[in-house]
Amino acid sequence: MRNFILKTSLFVLLLISSAALHAQPAGTPPGGPSGGSNPPCWPPPCIPVDGGISVLIALGAAYGSKKAYDFYKTKEDSEA
Repeated sequence: MRNFILKTSLFVLLLISSAALHAQPAGTPPGGPSGGSNPPCWPPPCIPVDGGISVLIALGAAYGSKKAYDFYKTKEDSEA
């Protein structure tokens, strides 16, 4: 019963959060207020590189090190 409640509440949470994401107002039109064709940064593909990538890399490294630690710990326990 607890598993059913957990899955149902997760589904409802995801459903509500996706509706909230679609309710956000539209941003400014491309090209800015002047409507010029030149991008405001150089080089032209103005992409924010650190939009959470560093957090994902850190979490991946932490997860990998935890898995490696658990693997070696169980390996030592089985040898002893």
